[in-house]
Amino acid sequence: MSSANKRNFLELVELLSNYDPILKEHFMRLKHAVASGKRMTSYFSPKIQNALICLLGNHVKDKIVADIKKAKYFGILFDSTPDVIRYVHIEGDNVEVKESFLGFFPVAEKTAAELTENILQHLEEDGLDISLCRGQGYDNAATMAGIHGAVQAKIRD
Repeated sequence: MSSANKRNFLELVELLSNYDPILKEHFMRLKHAVASGKRMTSYFSPKIQNALICLLGNHVKDKIVADIKKAKYFGILFDSTPDVIRYVHIEGDNVEVKESFLGFFPVAEKTAAELTENILQHLEEDGLDISLCRGQGYDNAATMAGIHGAVQAKIRD
């Protein structure tokens, strides 16, 4: 805890401790333990950092998916692997078109059938109904955007 360079995660947690009294107390105890040569469990190991980042990422994604579902209709944008959703967010009189990145997913094969299967599977896992999709956008690869037998045509069908 005494290092000047704690890495991004720990620097961010320390910054957040300025706004959270429980986190601030934990940091103060850690600093005191380090200063006095005592050992104390920090709960900031790389494994715990990754678990926290994963939990926070899932929470953010759940909020985005809930916002998309509230909008009802959406469009999908794919450039080989990224999963981006475009939708209209309406809050009172405020109407805003949003684009949200939902994540990357691995692709074993790059055939139109395999890519279509992956896209549909990930939309289903996110609880998004493809029948509510009102637009598709792809890169210019024939596998993705071709009008006959490419991903765009398969999803449209």
